Amino acid sequence: MYEPQFSSYRQGLRKVALFITTIDDIYDIYGTMSELELFTDAVERWDIDVVQSLPNYMKICFLALYNTINEMAYGFLRKHGYNIIPNLAKLV
Repeated sequence: MYEPQFSSYRQGLRKVALFITTIDDIYDIYGTMSELELFTDAVERWDIDVVQSLPNYMKICFLALYNTINEMAYGFLRKHGYNIIPNLAKLV
């Protein structure tokens, strides 16, 4: 997996791993049950307007996740001509 043609995939995998770690910490350490329900709803709906109901530390995480995933999906769309956002939504 060290071939240059796979560099964008390695970068994407690294970003996903960082988000998994960060979100896991939010669920395990920082979030209250009501905050976690709001965060889960925001991710499931994938709606940027929901971010206003989140506490500040979750806003930052959600916006970073939202922007990163949409950026990765846009890169995939440009390269392969296929929108993967609906497929990613099914994974949530």
